[in-house]
Amino acid sequence: MSKDVKNVPALRFKGYSDAWEKRKLGELANIRRGASPRPIKSKKWFSQTSQVGWIRISDVTEQNGRLHQVEQHLSDGGQKKTLVLKSKHLLLSIAATVGKPVQNYIQVGVHDGFIVFMDPKFDLDFMFYFLEKYRPNWARFRQPGSQININSELVRDLVVSIPTVHEQDAVAQFIITLDNLIAATQSRLSSLELLKKALLQDLFI
Repeated sequence: MSKDVKNVPALRFKGYSDAWEKRKLGELANIRRGASPRPIKSKKWFSQTSQVGWIRISDVTEQNGRLHQVEQHLSDGGQKKTLVLKSKHLLLSIAATVGKPVQNYIQVGVHDGFIVFMDPKFDLDFMFYFLEKYRPNWARFRQPGSQININSELVRDLVVSIPTVHEQDAVAQFIITLDNLIAATQSRLSSLELLKKALLQDLFI
């Protein structure tokens, strides 16, 4: 929890003492919405031989926002109808799984259910984790009897507290280390569960 008066977090790495700066996200990046070819189900927009993927929310949820592969790929025609990212970017889902941050590690075309932070003035991993933490707060935009609805303007106007680039990197790398440890532990746990299942088959008649 933040110490609101001084605008600093309760937990701080050694060597950092400056207050975090309050900025609107729209001041920290050029926020663009993706675009979808229509009709979206037309086969002409897709190609099995293309190197440019097509982001779908199912890909995002299956990989917890870290896109290393996707199921569908765009044809040359499909690529002309969308926003194609050829390098790592930070995105945010504004439809379906609302508020889910995404990072692409492959070339992808961006569905109109996502926005992209272009030319960011922040560390991508730092903001990825901030948006993951902030995600439940988008619920306040839910209208009675309807789904959560956010748009580019709401994201642009969101005020965030942000430290220096060096501290952003320190925070992000620390959490990445924890994520890697969690992933390794989960993999080990899965292996042990499989071993237990095999042993149960052999230890009992």
